[in-house]
Amino acid sequence: LVDPGGQAGAAGVPPRTGAARAGPRAMQEWEQNNVGLGQVLSALPELRRKASGREAGTRTAVMTLVMVIDAGDDPEESATSFRSLGGHHPCRVVVLRPDPDSTPAIDAKACLWRAQPAVDQDHPVFFEEVHLRVGGQAASHLASIVGPFVLADLPVVMWFPHLLPDPADPLFRLASAVVVDTRSVGPDAGAIGHSYRTLLELANHQPVVDLSWVRLQPWRELLAGLFEPERNREFLPGVRLASVRGKPGPRHMLGGWLMSQLDLRARELLLEDAKHVAITLDAQYQGEDGKFEVTRDDGTRAVWAQATLSGGVSHRQALPLPDDSLTSALSSAVSNLRADRVWERALAAAAALAS
Repeated sequence: LVDPGGQAGAAGVPPRTGAARAGPRAMQEWEQNNVGLGQVLSALPELRRKASGREAGTRTAVMTLVMVIDAGDDPEESATSFRSLGGHHPCRVVVLRPDPDSTPAIDAKACLWRAQPAVDQDHPVFFEEVHLRVGGQAASHLASIVGPFVLADLPVVMWFPHLLPDPADPLFRLASAVVVDTRSVGPDAGAIGHSYRTLLELANHQPVVDLSWVRLQPWRELLAGLFEPERNREFLPGVRLASVRGKPGPRHMLGGWLMSQLDLRARELLLEDAKHVAITLDAQYQGEDGKFEVTRDDGTRAVWAQATLSGGVSHRQALPLPDDSLTSALSSAVSNLRADRVWERALAAAAALAS
């Protein structure tokens, strides 16, 4: 059971460090309905000109982040998360809301944000946010809408907070990487399998980062850490039954991960519905039984791991969970925009499991 991502935590839950900083602040805004793209592009430098202070006129950006949502979705939770990253990952954000059934028009809003500087910076960071509601036939040609807003020579990250994209969408010709969230897949096994196969097709063309997979890292790290002691490692070939509890997306992903890493068969894996994720492995080695568990309690924001052999508890450790899982997961995702072969193997196994 090998899983990259660092060492597991100590036996107790480590305290959080670092003082909280104030969130970003809107400096200037512009909004207009039924506009041309040229008007929106002209509004961006005008926002910087109107903002007080010389620093506002200097763009600091590490990427273009394009967020695609349904016309009826509320983007505020997702928007709050990427704004919180402005001090460490400043970017031009383009929020696309295609609405092909509405009146043909582009309604736009642009905002210049001021992020609090990181502790090692002595100047504020300004970044741009553009919202585009695209109505009518133009909603089927989003690549031509987004293209003029892409910052040259910087990565272009496509983020789908609630949707799973169509790999054939021309929008992906602009993408350096794609961020999705498999936690959003429905409870139906057939829909899960179809969604996972779609993502596998997409991953053949560009790196895909799954926020659900990022959130599940504490469980994966801790389970792998239970087998770090040499004595425990001997039980790995003897895993005969695995149980994964949780919501549909996470439990299928972790089930696929266990199947791909431990060469388990579907009949050796039990998936159960639950509020929080939990993993249990039952194994044997030379007549001795071993149980390896990773769970989360309702009352704490921590994940606990424990290995119990016939002779008693041999290993116990914990990892704290971040206060804001979306912001934390998004920060990890944009910091590591590379293909993850472990995730791809887990996804392929999960797709087969759901079929």
